[in-house]
Amino acid sequence: MLFNSYIFIFGFLPVVWLGFFQTGKSSHAMAALWLAAASLFFYGWWDVRYIGLLLASIAFNYAASYLIGRKVNQPVSPVVHSV
Repeated sequence: MLFNSYIFIFGFLPVVWLGFFQTGKSSHAMAALWLAAASLFFYGWWDVRYIGLLLASIAFNYAASYLIGRKVNQPVSPVVHSV
């Protein structure tokens, strides 16, 4: 499915758009989950074999950002130089 194809413009896009706004009325987290699922479906439409790679990339990036966030929020210990 290409961005300029009729199936995307008249099928996929309206369904995702309406689904996003309908789920967003009740929960922002569910709206984000809806967009994530729609993205996986969109990329899976092209070739299902790459969904695993995309999920692995998402998991790795989430874990890396989580660890960076934990490291940044740690208090800095004072450096003591002995002469």
